[in-house]
Amino acid sequence: WPNPVSNREEPKVTWAIRHDGLIFASGYYTGEADTGPPPWHGADLEKYTVEYVERAIERYKNDGLDAMAQYYNSVAAFEGQWYLFATDENDIYIVHPLVPRLIGTDIKDVVGSDGYELGKEIAKATGDGHWVEYLWPHPVNGEEVPKVAYAKRYDGLIFASGYYPEPDVDPIAYTKAHVQKAIDRYERDGLEATAAYYNTPESYDGQWILSITDADGNFVAVPLAPGLVGVSVKTIVALNGQAVGARIAEATEEGFWVSFPWGTADTAEVLTLHMWVIRYDGLIFMSGYYTELGAPGPTR
Repeated sequence: WPNPVSNREEPKVTWAIRHDGLIFASGYYTGEADTGPPPWHGADLEKYTVEYVERAIERYKNDGLDAMAQYYNSVAAFEGQWYLFATDENDIYIVHPLVPRLIGTDIKDVVGSDGYELGKEIAKATGDGHWVEYLWPHPVNGEEVPKVAYAKRYDGLIFASGYYPEPDVDPIAYTKAHVQKAIDRYERDGLEATAAYYNTPESYDGQWILSITDADGNFVAVPLAPGLVGVSVKTIVALNGQAVGARIAEATEEGFWVSFPWGTADTAEVLTLHMWVIRYDGLIFMSGYYTELGAPGPTR
């Protein structure tokens, strides 16, 4: 199973017990600790995409169709933002771990929200490979953003993967501006309307997602974890045990950065989240951006 620290598949031992009809389970990893960065960190995006697809084709050659599909439909196959989507020789999806409802449907029927017939374009793939650009949900937050995919036919099947180009912006300045927009909205519309807006996907701006607490430090907007609305920010603990919520609760009117390891919503890859936190009118506004583990954090 993928180790949440490295996102690499390692041997795992799990203890499971049934109580009141429910199953409760946890476990530990028995493999050697790997402190080095995963191979996709810092990799050339186009080159790594092609290599990922080629490895999937090799797995198909060696293990057969069923084993290949089973592996790539599991979280074990995610490598950062990379995952496989594949079709049979009739262009019917057999692999899509991010949107499993597509399995069994014709890829040529997939049309983007902007009307682009991206499925028909991907189906043009040949043995030489084919690049396609389109809008698709991002694994971090599910928002539709530009994606670049590489598709290749082998044995009549389509094997494809892709990457999400990084926006050409200064993430530090952009994060602060994103938070300021929320403060401006609060000034204009009040807390109730502002919280309602930032609890919806409409408020997402690429990887930038905003959360708000009330004057008591309880969440009123936390779109990726709606169950936390009404819960104290002080309860939040980072994946390394850091009491990040207690630090956020100390927010000042000058604002400060808090950096901590955090998992993405869909792939569970562990990255560093750099969160800008600021107190305004007694409330706490916060948003942040992701970098690879170990990458330098903001200095201003």
